[in-house]
Amino acid sequence: MKRITFIFTALLLLASCSKGYKVTVTFPDESANGETAFLTNYDTGDTIATATIENNTCILEGTADDSFFARLYAGGNPYGFIVEPGEVRLNIAEGTAISPLNDKMAAWSKEAQKIADDTTLTDVESDARYAEELKKFYLDNKDNAIGPWAFCNYLMYKDFSEADIDALLKEAPAEYAQLRRVAKIKNAARQLIVTAEGKKFTDFEVMAEDGAKQKLSDYVGKGKIVVVDFWASWCPPCRAEIPKLQALKAKHGDKFDVLGIAVWDNPDDTRKAIEELNITWPVIIGTNKLTEPTDLYGIKSIPHVIIFGPDGTILSRGLTGDDLALKLNSYLKF
Repeated sequence: MKRITFIFTALLLLASCSKGYKVTVTFPDESANGETAFLTNYDTGDTIATATIENNTCILEGTADDSFFARLYAGGNPYGFIVEPGEVRLNIAEGTAISPLNDKMAAWSKEAQKIADDTTLTDVESDARYAEELKKFYLDNKDNAIGPWAFCNYLMYKDFSEADIDALLKEAPAEYAQLRRVAKIKNAARQLIVTAEGKKFTDFEVMAEDGAKQKLSDYVGKGKIVVVDFWASWCPPCRAEIPKLQALKAKHGDKFDVLGIAVWDNPDDTRKAIEELNITWPVIIGTNKLTEPTDLYGIKSIPHVIIFGPDGTILSRGLTGDDLALKLNSYLKF
């Protein structure tokens, strides 16, 4: 159930009449004072409002057609929450957003966490129950910002085909089909087909900050099994997977190689994490937050590990932990 915490998209729900909103943000200390806070639409990435942080506080005001998911960038970190007409209070230290819809989200999240914490459920049962709760949450909230959030997370949580997604869109509000998140999910469904197990690898090239270029083909398809880890420094499950990969490498030595692909991350944060986690294998890092590798491979959540065979054929994808170890061990016995 790792994905429950880390799959968190935000989307704009269109309506006809603009209304005023006021977002009051409280920061835990003075470290962000003097910086600019950016309120962005999570679906489009467009900046909606800005404010200077003073006395550990900032206020962002404006008008919107209706409630929408937003992301606040401030103090070097992003914070996701719902903006809705009226007042919203965001407390960074407590990690809370207070307003009617944010309260509803918080209550639902607590119930969803109970599913993740239920040790009587198998992973398959837990995943299925969580997906059904997302679907119900969407159906109960079609008329507010929670609806498109839950809808898209439901699509992301299950491996729907493009045809399945189109069928679900016919039953959803018409504006959902215009969401960028929906377009990305449909693209992921297409890419999952061309990068499925048994297919040859899809190459990509990344330029580093020093101008050097690295390709996946620099490492994959060179006559050796390669375990490729798509990860980010800010992702706790990604960080937890690193020691497991290190243990596998220590056990099997040079029988296989490991390659990291730093995605959705700030390059400086990636380099810091490499030192903290004592990562010794090569890591492909771009000049900004990489999205192309995950777009090409239809990856919707991280960590995501792909095992490539000696000739570059995809042997396995999506396994982590003990499941990954068992699968890798079976290949290394050949």
